[in-house]
Amino acid sequence: MEDNKSPSALQGIRILDMALFGPGPFCATILGDLGAEIIKIHEPNATRRGGPILLQFPDSPTFPGLRNCKMIGLNLKSEAGRQIFHKLVKTADAFMESYRPGVMKRLGIDYDSLCKINPNIVYASLTGYGQEGPYRDVVGHDINYISVAGLLGMTGAAGGPPSLPGTLVADFAAGGMSTAIGILSALMARERTGIGQYVDVSMTDGVVSLMYERIHPYLTDGEESIRGDSMFTGHWPWYNVYETKDGKYISIGAYEPHFYANLCELLGCEQYTEHQWREGAIRKEILNFVKNKFLEKTRDEWFEILRQKDTCVAPVHTIEETVTDPQLLHRDTINELPHPRLGTVKQCGPLFKLSKTPPRLHNWCTSFGQHTEEVLLELGYNTSQIEEFRQDGVIN
Repeated sequence: MEDNKSPSALQGIRILDMALFGPGPFCATILGDLGAEIIKIHEPNATRRGGPILLQFPDSPTFPGLRNCKMIGLNLKSEAGRQIFHKLVKTADAFMESYRPGVMKRLGIDYDSLCKINPNIVYASLTGYGQEGPYRDVVGHDINYISVAGLLGMTGAAGGPPSLPGTLVADFAAGGMSTAIGILSALMARERTGIGQYVDVSMTDGVVSLMYERIHPYLTDGEESIRGDSMFTGHWPWYNVYETKDGKYISIGAYEPHFYANLCELLGCEQYTEHQWREGAIRKEILNFVKNKFLEKTRDEWFEILRQKDTCVAPVHTIEETVTDPQLLHRDTINELPHPRLGTVKQCGPLFKLSKTPPRLHNWCTSFGQHTEEVLLELGYNTSQIEEFRQDGVIN
């Protein structure tokens, strides 16, 4: 992601961001990488809504959402702060927030209120359970949302307890990505209709959509999945994870019959080729054979052997191995970016590549209130007014 003069996909789009915790910064990173101007609005003293996390690492590029954005401190409980906010709303294409349902209305900045200021605005609310329903006021985090959606109950070994996933699925995939998709969809609809709209994102709803492959068999046939004993959670020998001689792990995903046949050939067990979908004793026999076979060589030795033919094989990486993987480095999925205070830093790159409007680095946000004066000057306030706002605690 290079800083160059090529056009950006979302160039000219301004998004006001009050979703400062968890999935919100991830959504802002997606949209900011694509060229949108992200203006993060936080309380002047930065002691709430994610403030403590950022204050612990004021110069850290590791916190999601600190690149390709601007940050201003604004007291929305003051009349002057609300007036500044209203001016910003008039200039914005979209607004996003992640407060509990009802909080925005109490502050007078809910969707209906902002529509009176800017009828074309796209307004996105990101919450755990959505704006309506019996759980709307129930507090929660990623672990709770994946519980309700069935993902946690399906994760883990057969006969064992549920296991937590290795990342925040509800926050990032079901929350941050879904919000970005919702905002972009609403902006595209506005191009056709000229009308903005409200985007209600529930992280739990998002996880349910990710559970499609497990939920739909039950809805259509009454077939209920069992943890660790379904097609993609360890039931079949050819779609599984195995320990190797060096204590590491390798993954196999030989779902298609020709991939499975190649796997049997390279493992020296062609007698099992015709039994891919057999249940009962033969399935257990194949599983035990494969399990013991992988213990004969190291992970990397097996990877090189199974790469000879199509078998859908991959090493199970540690994080250290992931960030040095040659494939990811080649695609700039892990890349190096210039930082104003830290020199060159490594970061996870954008979600995807665009040939004509590539994502690129616009700026880093390194402190609270960093861009307050810049944004207010753009809105037409002069330096003496800005200093008065600062003295009165309206901004920082």
